[in-house]
Amino acid sequence: MIARGTAGTRFPYAPTTLHALLDETAAAHGERDAIVFGERRLTWEQARRRARELACGLLAAGVRPGDHVAVWVPNHPEWVLLWFACSMVGAVVVPVNTRYKAEEVGFILGQSDAAVLVLVPEFAGIDYLAMLARLRGLQLPALRRVVVIGESAPADAVTLERFVADGAAVAPDALDATAAERDESDPTIIVYTSGTTGHPKGAVHTHRILRNERSIAQALDHDADSRVMNHLPFFHVGGGFTGILPPLITGGAMILMDQWDPTRAFELIEAERVTVLSGIPTHFIDLLGHPGRERYDVSSLRTGWIGGANNPPELIAGAIEKLGMDGLLPVYGMTETTSITCIPRLGDPREVVIAGKGFPVSDIEVKVVDTDSGAELDAEAEGEVCQRGHHLMEGYYRDPEATAAVIDSDGWFHTGDLGVLDPDGYLSITGRKSDMFIVGGANAYPAEIESALAEHPDIQQAYVVGVPDQRLGEIGHAFVEARAGAALEPEAVMAFCRDRLADYKVPRRVEFVTEWPLTPTGKIQRFRLRELAAERVAAPP
Repeated sequence: MIARGTAGTRFPYAPTTLHALLDETAAAHGERDAIVFGERRLTWEQARRRARELACGLLAAGVRPGDHVAVWVPNHPEWVLLWFACSMVGAVVVPVNTRYKAEEVGFILGQSDAAVLVLVPEFAGIDYLAMLARLRGLQLPALRRVVVIGESAPADAVTLERFVADGAAVAPDALDATAAERDESDPTIIVYTSGTTGHPKGAVHTHRILRNERSIAQALDHDADSRVMNHLPFFHVGGGFTGILPPLITGGAMILMDQWDPTRAFELIEAERVTVLSGIPTHFIDLLGHPGRERYDVSSLRTGWIGGANNPPELIAGAIEKLGMDGLLPVYGMTETTSITCIPRLGDPREVVIAGKGFPVSDIEVKVVDTDSGAELDAEAEGEVCQRGHHLMEGYYRDPEATAAVIDSDGWFHTGDLGVLDPDGYLSITGRKSDMFIVGGANAYPAEIESALAEHPDIQQAYVVGVPDQRLGEIGHAFVEARAGAALEPEAVMAFCRDRLADYKVPRRVEFVTEWPLTPTGKIQRFRLRELAAERVAAPP
């Protein structure tokens, strides 16, 4: 069977662009809060003016339609404003994971053909400028300009304020003319997600993402009075799309957090009267388990979504009951599918919500197919989840083979996830075809981690699987075979990975082995490794 959703009617869609919508929202809600970050507050009109200044800076720097601007910035106002500015000049934003190390960033910059890199000097104890110096040693022929959001910049870069000042020479009419030439079919963002081979792939999205996000805004009951907590990182579609675009659509406010801290989250919910709170299970675990939870006024909370490796029913029930979030809904979505694909309806029976089922959020199609034949399956049968519709990415940037591997000739995107549709068209996710696991909402792929481990001179071979974790959903468990005579310790292996990988990819458990479970043809049986790792986790300490 095929489940077909319907378009939302509360925020009807007409072809548009992010910057055109910004103009409309600023005209309708100009004096309302748009972005709140610490002591900084921008109204929608102020956000529009600042975005125009940044857009003029881009034009003065020679950025033209189709150029790519990499944004290596935490959840700060500049991230949002740069996206709006790029929209005005037809440039494409390339978000960079703030936890990436220099080599990982270098790959993104090179593969994306980024012409401009915007970064902060440091974040979360990480010296970005030191990593920038290492990036200069890489082959990045497309990179023409580096902009630092700070009081000073290295000799081969400029500060953001200098960048903006240079843009003062651009006539407003020139910016308006460039902006007017843009349309919904233009690419606006490339979001990188690791592939099953471990190499990041850039999902290209056009301004059509606003179509699905209008349906999401309706599903979560957004309006101009909504105040949306933005603690999810903007380099993911969960934070960048569902955290920024519904407020842009409705005129609501974004309350920004650049690092997750449950105490600070409670303080912001109370002080800013947050109405929409979304996140992965880890966030709700932290809030429900906070020793001072009952001291904070969370009565403003109304709706939000929860998504990740799994959405434990008891966690959803706890958030509804203890945080008063009757509108907390479990979701399913991917980087390639404009964030949310399936979500329950507000007002659905509690048992449907608690079970984690979801209906197509917009006028898109979802089906389940046989994993071997690809034949469409009936209701209640488990198979691979496939999707088709306006919410799909245009494809992976400069990777037609990878695109063709997941989007078939009929336009169906093959997710690699296993699921079941019930007779009413509600989808339940039951597992994954791939070996990927999700750590605190972030995808981790064994191939990439194993490649890093293979660089260790004392490691003969290593394989990584995901195992359940109460707080993060899943973590990496590495099986390592040391070379003869080598003396390795788990912490040393983990430290080696920390120098090469983002922290969420680093295995939290390391087990040394001398024998491997093999098939008759000598291949490693990954399913047996997963079973062994699960047994270790379940065994009493």
